[in-house]
Amino acid sequence: MKYKWRELSLGEITELVIDHRGKTPKKLGGDWSKGGYRALSAKNIKTGRIVQPDTIRFVREEMYHKWMKDEIQQGDIIITSEAPFGQVLYWDSKEKVVLSQRLFGVRIREEYDSRFVYYYMTTSDFQGEMAGRATGTTVVGLRQPELLKCVVRCPDLETQKRIATILASIDEKILINEQINENLYGIAA
Repeated sequence: MKYKWRELSLGEITELVIDHRGKTPKKLGGDWSKGGYRALSAKNIKTGRIVQPDTIRFVREEMYHKWMKDEIQQGDIIITSEAPFGQVLYWDSKEKVVLSQRLFGVRIREEYDSRFVYYYMTTSDFQGEMAGRATGTTVVGLRQPELLKCVVRCPDLETQKRIATILASIDEKILINEQINENLYGIAA
């Protein structure tokens, strides 16, 4: 059966964009702390996962509430705007985090499957469109208005959910295999 996919701008299917790029604790009258809420930055996001956990900074609860007027929720999509550019993470956690340097948080409208949109954002079509809208020579970056112009091709909601379920199960199997490999490497070392 052939499905008809609609072409929509990311802005058309987005409920909320969280954009706190450039904010720092010092600008908000505070400082980093040794514990509390994790403050993710672009260097911590690699498509599909959080990396360099030892570089993640923290803020206390008071700073978290000053910083994150709109909070990241489970099902939101985190996108790096520069350095590195175009990395995408599906936030599948209830953990409250701060979006620190060079990150957008995108909340997809409920008429669309956010996990499907996340997977679409990892395609060469979407990545290429983001790259075509980016600016800069030394550091390539993407402004929010340009991100929201990027096209997302969507089938009906039921098909989006089926596709996202299949891709999520494959991702889960990949993660399990990576953990097995790490364990085997540890045993062999």
